Amino acid sequence: MQRVDYLTIAGWGFLLMPLLTMWHEIGGHAAACALQGGHVTTIGAFYVDCDGLRGVGNIIVACAGVFVNALLAIAVYFAWRKSEKGTARIILWLIWVSEAFVASGYFLFSGVTGFGDLGIGEGGSLSTFGLTWPVQVIEILIGAASYILLVFAAIRALNTMIGEGPETRRTRRRIAHVYYGSAGVAAVLVGLLNPLGIVITVMSAAASSFGGLAGFISVGYAVGDKGEAKPVVLQRNYGVIAAGLVVLLAFALILGPSLHFPKQ
Repeated sequence: MQRVDYLTIAGWGFLLMPLLTMWHEIGGHAAACALQGGHVTTIGAFYVDCDGLRGVGNIIVACAGVFVNALLAIAVYFAWRKSEKGTARIILWLIWVSEAFVASGYFLFSGVTGFGDLGIGEGGSLSTFGLTWPVQVIEILIGAASYILLVFAAIRALNTMIGEGPETRRTRRRIAHVYYGSAGVAAVLVGLLNPLGIVITVMSAAASSFGGLAGFISVGYAVGDKGEAKPVVLQRNYGVIAAGLVVLLAFALILGPSLHFPKQ
């Protein structure tokens, strides 16, 4: 029997999107700034401003978000491998796949557009360091190759939990597509509250959610013609749904408009 409640999956999307975004922005960029003696002047839902650093220090801050995404993805992946409980495994899978997709996606996004944490073009975080187009080509190659490999890895990992074949279609799409849609919509709605305009919404909120997590679309459609379904039950959990809505609302109201920290 396979039964996965779509509202609970949406609740996890609402809950994990803010938490994983804060891990990237605060645990990555802001922490790298503070640990090097810089001053964090602004923390928004999808960006951090750091003052007082130069050269390599700014490069470390720019790359720190992607680094902590990759670090968390690796750590949670090994936790997922050791986990035996069905619900816990699904949530751990959502976390490590999300973080791996986002880390890989930054290479591809920054390489193609020049924007973002690894962007060397005008408006990119690495734009002041005189890097040229070969760096963008390398970023594109790393991003494209790693993202494709991660999509196949995510599909194989999901198959170990829910099985394969036509009978898994509904469960697979509920897990992958509902999570993708809820996290993406939540990110864009929060991004609209930022004070920097539509650029942050499109280049940060939409890019890191609908763009970075786009691999979930392929995962949801990777049903296969043969195989057997495995028992999966994820019942409606009002606690998760409520927690997701509360955390998302707090994230939107506090970090959506941005927090400013003037120098003392």
